[in-house]
Amino acid sequence: MATEDVETLVIGGGIAGLACASHLKLAGRTVRLVERNDYLGGVIRTLSDSGYRIETGPNSLLVRTEEPLLKYLSRPEIAARIQLAGRMGKKRFILKDGHPVALPMSLSEGIFTQILSLPAKVRLLKEPFIPPAGGVDGVDPEKETVADFVRRRLGNEFLESLIDPFVKGVYASDPHLLSMADTFPRLVQMEKSYGSLIKGGLALARQKKAPAPAFAREILSFSEGMGTLPESLANILDDDAGTNAEVIGCAPSESGFRTALLFEEETYYIRSKHLVLALPAAQTAELIEPMAPGIPSLLGQIPYAPIAVVYLGYPRDRISHPLDGFGLLVPSRERRKILGALFSSSLFPGRSPDGHVLLTVFVGGMTQPKLAQAFDEDLLPMVTKEIGSMLGVLGAPSYVRIQRWAGAIPQSVPGHGERIRSIESALPSGLHLAGSYLSGVSVSQTFSSGIRAAEKILAQSPG
Repeated sequence: MATEDVETLVIGGGIAGLACASHLKLAGRTVRLVERNDYLGGVIRTLSDSGYRIETGPNSLLVRTEEPLLKYLSRPEIAARIQLAGRMGKKRFILKDGHPVALPMSLSEGIFTQILSLPAKVRLLKEPFIPPAGGVDGVDPEKETVADFVRRRLGNEFLESLIDPFVKGVYASDPHLLSMADTFPRLVQMEKSYGSLIKGGLALARQKKAPAPAFAREILSFSEGMGTLPESLANILDDDAGTNAEVIGCAPSESGFRTALLFEEETYYIRSKHLVLALPAAQTAELIEPMAPGIPSLLGQIPYAPIAVVYLGYPRDRISHPLDGFGLLVPSRERRKILGALFSSSLFPGRSPDGHVLLTVFVGGMTQPKLAQAFDEDLLPMVTKEIGSMLGVLGAPSYVRIQRWAGAIPQSVPGHGERIRSIESALPSGLHLAGSYLSGVSVSQTFSSGIRAAEKILAQSPG
């Protein structure tokens, strides 16, 4: 039974684990990353199939100037491979009365948009005069759902027509389920600082922006797909990252932690001063019990949305819609069976064969979880019928692929922030967590969680 000693062991080869391990290695530390699958990257993976470039997870990312991912993407070897979505990344469609309607991209378009009625537009003008939460109305910002916040500040029609489909498309969720403070903390802070979202937006727009790379705050991917990101991080780790390694268990030891792994039917042990669990909440709960017995029950309170992703390839001339945008969002009040769709081949070149297009359709989520579990023979005709009526599709798809994620996106339900703070305060010294359930589900936020874990290790063990 071989035993290896390292300063830090990272369990989980998704983007959070890769960010943590690569950051430590670049800082000159000894680190080992193990992953049970035969590939690294977690949900971020790009596949080539029949001339189509398939993203099994996120199709793109957006990074803000203050996020650690920006610095990493600025490295010459990765920056040269970045592709920007440009205007296509900014234009989105909302389904209204069965037909796609473009979201307004300017104030003038917003005035004349069909998505909101005249009373709803008038209601928006009242927003600057609505007092912030915690005033005379006694609203507790920590307990307010996204639906509560939006309805209070912007009105019910704005909630149902715009925020509901956005939440479904990004979080596979329902605005009545998610905590506003934990899902959109920037907007909560804007209300607190400026007393109004409109006032805050105008104030921020007037602020001088710091110099940043051209790709900052832009929808982007890479010339070979999103898999480029985990691949480049894995290259930094080289032989310090291993796949097909099943973790049997972790336990505290005199020097820190002792982890047992199964690799090629042999048991191995790794002793480490620091241990990072970069896994989904449920898997983290299974391993953390011997080291922090109070944490599993808290992790078990974090729900995940199930999603089925259906990839459809069509000859371009079979679809009447121009597909000139990011994709299509579907409000709940349309009573449809899909969450939304991405126009994947419109966003970035090289995503489909010449003369064909690729659509990526999402089904299930927190609103219709059973649909994500439907058999392929039931799921496919349902999806093609829905997307066909929305986009004007003639005939059957020439390419089909289905990907399922039983636990795709963690949900920040009310109390999530307090729950995470309780989990982190109960961690013993040397044990660290990283992952999308901690402080945001986007690629850049998940990457940041790995960097934060690495920075804590560097601070606890300087030099």
